[in-house]
Amino acid sequence: MRRYGIWILLLALLVSSACTPGGWQDASASGEAPALYPDYKDIVIPGNIAPMNFNVLNPADACVAVLSSPEEKLVLRGPEIHIPEKAWRRITASARGGAIQFSVYIRRDGKWLHLPDFRMEVSADEIDPYVTYRLIEPGYSSYGNLVLRQRDLTSFREQDLYNNQLISGRVEQQCINCHSFQNYSTENFQFHARETSGGTVVVTGDKGKKVAFKTGDLISNAVYPSWHPSEPLIAYSVNKTAQGFFRTHRQKIEVYDSASDLILYDVEKDQVRYIVHDSLSYETFPYWSADGKTLYYASSYLPDWGADPSTNAFLHTDRIRYNIYSIGFNPQTREFGTPRLVFDAVADSLSAVTPRPSPDGRFLLSGVGNYGSFHVWHESGDIYITDLATGETRPMEEINSNKSDSFKAWSSNSRWIVFTSRRDDGSYTRLYFTHFGPDGRGSKPFLLPQKDPSQNRRLFKSYNVPEFSRDKVRWSTKQLEDILLSHPVQVEQIP
Repeated sequence: MRRYGIWILLLALLVSSACTPGGWQDASASGEAPALYPDYKDIVIPGNIAPMNFNVLNPADACVAVLSSPEEKLVLRGPEIHIPEKAWRRITASARGGAIQFSVYIRRDGKWLHLPDFRMEVSADEIDPYVTYRLIEPGYSSYGNLVLRQRDLTSFREQDLYNNQLISGRVEQQCINCHSFQNYSTENFQFHARETSGGTVVVTGDKGKKVAFKTGDLISNAVYPSWHPSEPLIAYSVNKTAQGFFRTHRQKIEVYDSASDLILYDVEKDQVRYIVHDSLSYETFPYWSADGKTLYYASSYLPDWGADPSTNAFLHTDRIRYNIYSIGFNPQTREFGTPRLVFDAVADSLSAVTPRPSPDGRFLLSGVGNYGSFHVWHESGDIYITDLATGETRPMEEINSNKSDSFKAWSSNSRWIVFTSRRDDGSYTRLYFTHFGPDGRGSKPFLLPQKDPSQNRRLFKSYNVPEFSRDKVRWSTKQLEDILLSHPVQVEQIP
């Protein structure tokens, strides 16, 4: 069997080499840096990731790329470097715990040049196989064409979780957002639909229902979710959210809340109750710890920016700032404790939102900007990390950019982070990944690999709210459409 595998590899090399122009083996060394899109030079990748295809952008008449690992070698013609999946599997398996060496050769004016080599370190830490995200135009006025999509990170396969074109029409449109899975499994999940056939789709195993949350004195339907890791409970914020527009401000649009609270939803009993309900604070973005005993959230205390419940928030959007809090929870009694300040961002004239504790319980990620809670619109948007043992908080300068870096999520093994960034062009959010090492630092981020490496530049959509999962959704879009067309279950508010 081993001999058979060697013959297959030799045949692959012969076929690949036959398709490449000759003469590159005698190239002269050049100090010209290889220009790649995406920039995959000197990054750390998981061993189970899809082929890291890229384009060589250096001006050239011909191009060859050679990939080498301890036991494998692959020669490919450029400038579009498409790595065969089977060959990629062999080369990453050979390089686990080590690195793949990349050598790029270009021919210019009849002369072959060998550009400086670069590496991809192949981590033994695997990444969760799936990431689910929303694709949306980077605008603010239309949501006629939205899709929740799940991508297999080990290949280029993807499928729609739900597409609003099933129900949206030319006049009546449907917004979809805020998908959430329980403990990295698609066995139980939820997402919201607004406007046409609106409601929250809640799926548990083989059962699904549409839920209507607006009841009692809740200020809105459920908004930002977090599914408890083991109990049939979902923590939500309820928000009065609005958009504001400016004529002269550099920031042309601001999305903000004028009120928000936290509620707990019992999936089995269809009951909701308040977790935190304070007229002097805006509470939002809840997220559970992996053991289910702590709920993290963001809160803005109105007196901190000279406001009270009657204040017109739009007139003060650049003064609204949030801190990160936690509140203890007893899964047996389902009682909450007393809120505790975790990250005092306001003390540094910053605003911290979207807390995400690592599954191993050691760290907390937060989205931080100069103000507000919707940092996807803010160039100041960065990712910060808090050591939950020491309380020390720092910006993740090793992964942040000078554009908006906003929503993020941990892999289930706490070794990979996916986050949205506008670093490419300032307009479109795309998915970037970083390896999170035992030293508490991230590696150089890399863009979601695509079969066509220029795909991200041609897709006029933003990636929104990425979530990892260990398995793929087995519900069809038609089944979820049927749920949204059904009569909703009305929740009951309890004290």
